[in-house]
Amino acid sequence: MSDQGFHAEVRALLRDRLLDATFELTCSHGWQAVTMGRIAERVGVSRKSVYNEIGTKNELGVALIAREAERFLAGVSAQLQAHPGEPGRGLPAATEFVLRTASDNPLVKAVVLGAPGGSNDLLPLLTTHPEPVLRPALTRIQADAAVLYPQLPQDTREWLIEVFVRLTLSHLTQPVGPVEYAIAQIRTLVASVTPGGTLY
Repeated sequence: MSDQGFHAEVRALLRDRLLDATFELTCSHGWQAVTMGRIAERVGVSRKSVYNEIGTKNELGVALIAREAERFLAGVSAQLQAHPGEPGRGLPAATEFVLRTASDNPLVKAVVLGAPGGSNDLLPLLTTHPEPVLRPALTRIQADAAVLYPQLPQDTREWLIEVFVRLTLSHLTQPVGPVEYAIAQIRTLVASVTPGGTLY
């Protein structure tokens, strides 16, 4: 391995350790308890190292949410790929995966509920800022859909995926009913734009 490759690997490892420490502190004490000093102490590095690798606390929050979003998106892609050519099955399955996984995810709970006992200052990263969740989700799922649903016209497919993503995020951050209610909405949405309008 070259020196450049070695240093890149070390930096990636440090970044993961910093985000792991941030994850644990956020889930146990809330985002308001996260400081660069506390993260540095937990990882065993200097505060300067944290700032050099991550940047500001806001950038730390973005990186934390982005990493978790990537893990969710990998699961979404797997659900879609399990039903090639069948948006009426794949998209509801993806919504179910997101919502049921989120219900057991301590970071999602900390972000959405502001738990335990703190503010939910990270929530705008899910609800109002296109990064780090909405834009990556749209990009990835649009790419998946282009391969998996070639039977749909491009404009219809892109519209469908954008509404699917926005609706799923809405149910994640502001649920108004059980998971089954959200799944039924996605099924109805897909049926409204797919040939034949079949409800699966």
